[in-house]
Amino acid sequence: MKKTLLIIAHDKQLLTLFNQAAPNLGFELHSTREYDEAVRILGELSSLDAVLLDADTLRAELPKSISEIKSLADNTLIVLLGALSAEELVDCVKMGADGFIEKPVHKAEQVLRHIEHLLNQLQHRSSTPQHDSDLGMAEAPILVGQSEPVRELKNMVQKVAPLDATVLITGETGTGKEVIARMIHVMGPNRHNNFLAVHCGGIPDTLLESTLFGHEKGSFTGAYRTHKGYFEIADRGTIFLDEIGDTTPSFQVKLLRVLQDKRFRRIGGTELLSTGARIIAATNRDLRKMVHEGQFREDLFFRLNVITLRMPPLRERPDDIALLIRHFVSVYSKKHNHLGVYLKPETIEILTHQPWRGNVRELENVIERMVALSDSDWIGPDELPEDYLGREESACPETGGFHSYAEAKNLFEREYITQLLLQSRGNISRAAKMAQMPRQNLHLKIKKHKIRSDQIRSSRSAAEAVESET
Repeated sequence: MKKTLLIIAHDKQLLTLFNQAAPNLGFELHSTREYDEAVRILGELSSLDAVLLDADTLRAELPKSISEIKSLADNTLIVLLGALSAEELVDCVKMGADGFIEKPVHKAEQVLRHIEHLLNQLQHRSSTPQHDSDLGMAEAPILVGQSEPVRELKNMVQKVAPLDATVLITGETGTGKEVIARMIHVMGPNRHNNFLAVHCGGIPDTLLESTLFGHEKGSFTGAYRTHKGYFEIADRGTIFLDEIGDTTPSFQVKLLRVLQDKRFRRIGGTELLSTGARIIAATNRDLRKMVHEGQFREDLFFRLNVITLRMPPLRERPDDIALLIRHFVSVYSKKHNHLGVYLKPETIEILTHQPWRGNVRELENVIERMVALSDSDWIGPDELPEDYLGREESACPETGGFHSYAEAKNLFEREYITQLLLQSRGNISRAAKMAQMPRQNLHLKIKKHKIRSDQIRSSRSAAEAVESET
């Protein structure tokens, strides 16, 4: 079966070399000299095995481009071609690059064979037999986003993944806490062992304990055979305990013992078993507050809270919304066999300014619904669910009408800069001196808040009108 390869490179001679060599080595080749054209090709291809990206073609935007390609084709191998510094290479790997080949290229066949080798390795990892047919090793996850909070989180995951330490992930419902847990597992030393996730909320203690610890035959009604639990199956893999704050005090005691001793017994059993599983827990609740109120064991909290990662809500990373939209459009257009579907710019603009109380999960559900039900290739605002046409960006999420600290800070900064520019009559250098900050920093903040000159003029006119009345 032919392997599909997309090459993005400005160099005509380089493209000619690969076009001549690809058919002989079983590659179906697509090539382009322009990144925008590559994005179009990515949207049209039903399947793509690998992308060969000339680093010199997109030097300044290389990490961002890699992230975008991964968002459009998340299972695609990305191999870089060119000369990169160690720092540049690390940034590219963090964004999703899978391989690197130095230039110049004298024989395209060698490069293609290297790509084939990487594809075979990827296929081998995905087909490795698992301990249990329905509980497999985690797929390589993607945290889509280029905003500052997401970049910081990715850096922390890089540092945390190799450590043999318990991790607590906090964040609102729907932010993607399990994605972070899977990233830690896949980037860790025991990535080839199982990743097992269990949602702790709303599950009776007996079922939760049976799932994690296992049970012996006849230990309770319905226990017709001996059952191995996740602590036993995981081996030296990872167990992800989602919504740990919803567990009962009785279960918390038993979990604490496993974390302390790495030993446990099946329900109804006497044999003492050991586990090397790494525990990653997640919650959308304030565990520290629950400890003070006596709703969560303090000793368990300290055991879980060795390393804490916070998953930011979507409203704190608005710059990522467009990237997430493109990613989900790609995923669900393939799932629902509606290839080549796009959202019109005005549709993306409306979605970008939603409050997204349900965070990334809500955005994902909206995109899937639109892609699945659309009859056209270009989805316009008229195909948005009614609920999303009347929402305002300033709506406050789950705070009873009160802004969060991050929102209040953001609103203050925008108003402050607007008033600063008003006082300086739009002169950025003068405004920077008034604020006692570097001009470049002020310019970045103006760009961040999308403050336009017409807004300054309208504010100024309003202020002058008030002055004339007084």
